[in-house]
Amino acid sequence: MKKKLSSRKFLVTIAGVITVVANDYFNLKLDNNTVLSLVSLVAAYVLGQAHVDAKNAHKGEGK
Repeated sequence: MKKKLSSRKFLVTIAGVITVVANDYFNLKLDNNTVLSLVSLVAAYVLGQAHVDAKNAHKGEGK
C-alpha cells in the first residue's frame, strides 16, 4: 500500500487535483485554458507512465 501511495503517478494526480480544487476554492484566478492544460498534462503523464510500467512488467514475466 505504501508503494502505491508514494508512486509518481499517484503523487502527480493528487497534485493536479489539489491545484484544480485550490483554484476554485481559493480563487487562484487560473483561466480555464490553463486548468485544461494542467489536467491534460497530468493525464498524458499518467497514461504514458502506465504504458511504460506495463511494458516493464511484461518484460519481467518473460525472464
